[in-house]
Amino acid sequence: LFVVREFAPYYQKITGSATDYQKLANEWGRGFIAELEYSREAANTMKFNNDMKERDLLAVTAPNVVEEFSTNRILTTEWVDGERLDRSKEGDVTRLCSVALNSYLVMLLETGCLHCDPHPGNLLRTKDGKLCILDFGMTLDTDPSLQYSLLEFVAHLTSEAFEEVPTDLVQLGFLKKERLDTVRASGVLEPLTYMLKQAGKGGGADKVRERIFADFRSRYPNMTDDELRVQMRADVQEQIDQVRQRESAATGITMEVEELQKRNRDAFVIPEWFVYTSRAFLTLEGICLQADENYSLIQSCFPYVAKRLMRDDSPRAQKALRDLIYGATDSLSVDRITDLAEGFSTYTTTTKIINSQAAAQQNMEASSPLTMSPQQQQPQQQEQQQQCAC
Repeated sequence: LFVVREFAPYYQKITGSATDYQKLANEWGRGFIAELEYSREAANTMKFNNDMKERDLLAVTAPNVVEEFSTNRILTTEWVDGERLDRSKEGDVTRLCSVALNSYLVMLLETGCLHCDPHPGNLLRTKDGKLCILDFGMTLDTDPSLQYSLLEFVAHLTSEAFEEVPTDLVQLGFLKKERLDTVRASGVLEPLTYMLKQAGKGGGADKVRERIFADFRSRYPNMTDDELRVQMRADVQEQIDQVRQRESAATGITMEVEELQKRNRDAFVIPEWFVYTSRAFLTLEGICLQADENYSLIQSCFPYVAKRLMRDDSPRAQKALRDLIYGATDSLSVDRITDLAEGFSTYTTTTKIINSQAAAQQNMEASSPLTMSPQQQQPQQQEQQQQCAC
C-alpha cells in the first residue's frame, strides 16, 4: 500500500487523470488501520445495535460486545449461532436481503456510520431468523450533505429524471463543477443515461447485457452479435454527435472533438467516499442476486427513499420529494404519487411483518425445551404433569 501511495502521483500525471489516486490510497489505508483498533470496532458495533433498536428494526443485529473483556487489542463478543446468508437454504433469505438493504440505507443515509465490509462471511442468518452483521472494524462516516446528495440522486434515478443526473454527479464529487457545461455539450452523458435506465430494471450485469443486446437485435434483426457490437459503438457515437450539435446551437459552445475529449479527460474524478460505499452495495447486490436473479438495487431502494423523504421536512429532502413526484415532465403524476404512497406503505408494512416474524421466532426458540435452561424447564414440566394427573 505504501508503494501504491508513493507511485500514485506519477501515475496520475502520466494518465492525465483528475482523480487524486494518493487520496484514494490514503482512504484504503485508513480503512485497513481502523480494522486494528478494536476499541473503535466495539464502539461501532454497540452504536449499530442501538441505532437499529431506536428505529424499531428488530430483524437485524450485531454481536453483543462484552466490554469487561475487551480492550484496544482484544475484542470479545457473545457467540452468534447462525449460517452464512448466501449459503442458507431457508425460505426467508429474500426477506433478509431486504433487511440487509434497509439496514445499509439507514446506516448510509441516517446514522452516518456505514459498515463497509459486507462480504458473505460477515452476513449471517441466525437460528431465530434474524440478520446478524459481523465485523464493524471497517466503517465510513457520512456527513449530512453527502446523505442528501445521495437521496437526490436515488430520487432522480427512480423517477427517471435523468436530466438531473449531471448535477447530482457534481454534488456527489464525481464531476467537477466547472466542467459541467462542457460535459453536457460533449454528449458523453447520453450513453450513461441509457445504461442507468437498463440497470434500473435489475438482474445485475448479465441481465443488463441481455437487455441491451435484445434492444439492438430488435433494431437490427439480421446482424450477428459481433456486428451488433460494432453497430452499438456507431449508434452511441452518433447519439453523442447529435447532442454536441444540439448543445452547440443552444448554448454557443463550439469546439473541435479532440479539444472536447481533452477537456473531459480531467472532468471526472473518483471521490474517496465511493471507495468503500461502492464495495459495500455491490457486495449486497451480489448476495441479493443469488436469491433473486431479477433483483434491482435501484428499485429496492425506493420504499426506504419514499419513507425517508415523506418524513424529512428539510428543504433538500422536500425538493427531492418534489422531483420524485413530478419527475422529468414537471407535471403532477398520479401514478408517481401512488407509487410513492405504496413505497412508504411497503417499507412500513414490511418492517412490521419482519419485526413480528423475528419476535415470534425468538419467542418460539426461547420456549423450546432444546434452548431452555433446566430452571426454565422445571415449572413447565410440573405444569404438564399436573395436566396429565387431572
